[in-house]
Amino acid sequence: MKRVISVFLAVAAIIALASCAAKLPDISAYGDTPIEISGLLDEDFTITPNELAKFPLTHLSANGVTAQSGKVDKASDVGVTLVDFLAHYGKSPADFKYIRFYAYDKYQITLGGAKYTDDVVLFALASHGKPLDEALQPMRLIIPTAETNQWIYGIVRIEFVAQG
Repeated sequence: MKRVISVFLAVAAIIALASCAAKLPDISAYGDTPIEISGLLDEDFTITPNELAKFPLTHLSANGVTAQSGKVDKASDVGVTLVDFLAHYGKSPADFKYIRFYAYDKYQITLGGAKYTDDVVLFALASHGKPLDEALQPMRLIIPTAETNQWIYGIVRIEFVAQG
């Protein structure tokens, strides 16, 4: 029993250290870029990467696979999880029928909200210890359990559609 408790405490400490160690590099080049949020509150609003940086930050390392080519995309990003973002507003992914992400280049993806209740979905603000490349700014989405075509970048709008 003592060994189980010791292992549990060691794992908890590693997880705590990993979340504390999430450091964000200088994102001032795009930190004030507005990202439109629709359907989350009674009125639409905007949020910037600088404002998101005030949320709890998470470091996520993941390997994603592109279905068509089989190419592996390695991510090592820092940002805010979907769960933490929604919790800030008193919501959870299960509250939404779907969530749609729009990029500046008109690319968009739709995620079934409830499907991602237990999965990690990261609103990435930096990658590989550096600010996002210009093409990825102001934010990119990392979903380790999804194909990389859902790892949308250049996000400028997020639309939340409620259940019911």
